[in-house]
Amino acid sequence: MNDLPEFAEEYSVRERVRFVIVGVTVGAVVVAVGKLWLFPWLGQLANSAQCHMVLGVSGVTVLWYSLFAGLPLFGALVVACTSGHHGYKILRDGQAPPLREKVFRPTRIKRGTKAKLVGYLHLFAFSPLFALAIWGVLQAEELSSQTQHRPCTKTANPSIEGASSKGVMQGYAAQASPPTELIR
Repeated sequence: MNDLPEFAEEYSVRERVRFVIVGVTVGAVVVAVGKLWLFPWLGQLANSAQCHMVLGVSGVTVLWYSLFAGLPLFGALVVACTSGHHGYKILRDGQAPPLREKVFRPTRIKRGTKAKLVGYLHLFAFSPLFALAIWGVLQAEELSSQTQHRPCTKTANPSIEGASSKGVMQGYAAQASPPTELIR
């Protein structure tokens, strides 16, 4: 039996550079979409949530459930699909990192109980976010019952509708504080 430690195969320099380029590109697209479209849209929705009905449910209620339950549940789904699959491969192969998986730095291969523990931790990494989503449902239910549903008196924010990117940023900055009329 060989007592020398085994190490997983490492990525080449070319593969590492490719990871960085793809990561920066995807990250820039996500940030741009968030700043130019998602955050202004959410700000507009938060300011006029009482004016909207979604499938017969108040917009304020949809906003609370989306924020406190939907967001953690979406995060749990993403973590379960990525980390959970990795954990499954570790348990299947009986080693961490799994067979034919490259790493970024010298990494010893773990086998046996340590590998199983790592595999189970990866497999159930979504659990805290799922628990947060369950807690969020209770909080959203309480906040929805406390919210007074007033008639719609707000109009759409003109700085968001059809505005240039500079106008969008100014409109978003003006809406950065939470809408206090929804909390009362």
